[in-house]
Amino acid sequence: MPRPAKGARLWYDKTSGLWYIRDGSTKRGTGCGLEERARAEEALREYIAQKYEPPTDNRPSRLLVADVLTFYNREIAPGQRSQTTSYAVDRLIDWWGARPLSDVKRSTCQEYVANRMSQPIRQAKKAEEPKKVSAETARRELTVLRAAINAYHAETPLEALPVVTLPKASEARPDWLRRDQVAKLIRATRKFDDKEAARALQRFILLGVYTGTRSGALRRLGWLPNTLGGHIDVDAGVIHRRGDDEEETKKRRPTVRIPQRLAGFLERWRKQDMEKEKPIAYVIHYRGSPVDKQRKAWASARDAAGLGKEITPHILRHTAASWLMLAGADIWDVANYLGMSPKMLEDVYGHHHPDFQKDVASKVGKRR
Repeated sequence: MPRPAKGARLWYDKTSGLWYIRDGSTKRGTGCGLEERARAEEALREYIAQKYEPPTDNRPSRLLVADVLTFYNREIAPGQRSQTTSYAVDRLIDWWGARPLSDVKRSTCQEYVANRMSQPIRQAKKAEEPKKVSAETARRELTVLRAAINAYHAETPLEALPVVTLPKASEARPDWLRRDQVAKLIRATRKFDDKEAARALQRFILLGVYTGTRSGALRRLGWLPNTLGGHIDVDAGVIHRRGDDEEETKKRRPTVRIPQRLAGFLERWRKQDMEKEKPIAYVIHYRGSPVDKQRKAWASARDAAGLGKEITPHILRHTAASWLMLAGADIWDVANYLGMSPKMLEDVYGHHHPDFQKDVASKVGKRR
């Protein structure tokens, strides 16, 4: 039985010291050396784009999984705002690419999960035991495969629709920080040698626990309207969490009123940034430039505050939700403020609310 084609891919020729594109019997040079992998990958993308033809077959046994994923990545994914779809498609093609679509079933989905969980994560540094890919990551990638199959089926109805079996979803973790723990985090930043990093993290923490805004949207906030992210209108007392040209996504970012506890901080921060010789446009910044990530600063503050490594920046959003529920705020108001569905809020944080099961608990043991 002939070996299935692997599809177009990069191949490094040690003799010439160059990257080549291999596609079956075709071999095409990229002109890129070993250190120019990014340019070589761009050449590969251009090559694939030139030869790409949308599949039209409706027989799962005659379609490759790679065909369906490529169709999805080119025709559907560009209309989405997720930045992880392309990466998921690449990982899926690595394992499924040469398999026919009819191979998608419970056993092969389980094999895929096991394979991914044996691999180190992208961010893992060289170590004796690097952190491995989680089942939740493999689950998210399989949801992309399922979406790709459904999208192809909507365009070209398949004779039989393969079923993608997902691993069990991990339980929601409603972890949150107490006020004294948040205070410890902020106090820890004051001991940083790098005062610029300390100031940026302090702003990030306070904005996170008082607004519940997601990390990426927080770091893109400016003092003035812009197209790249939201902005804080201190005078009007509101935070616009989306940029002028940004479309709304499933991860909603509604405009919210500035909390009273945060108003004083924002007025002072804006004055500090706007009165500089060269005004600073971003709320969270490092030496005047916007901050992309704060991993090292966060880890240093977290460790100094005596918190575990499982405490990630996303816990600030959990904390905002938990504090609001503990205060007895209306669930619909909280959901709108945080940009999440009332169902998710109730499922994950509902037990914090003072009214949680209050009515039924009052009736336990009472006579009719």
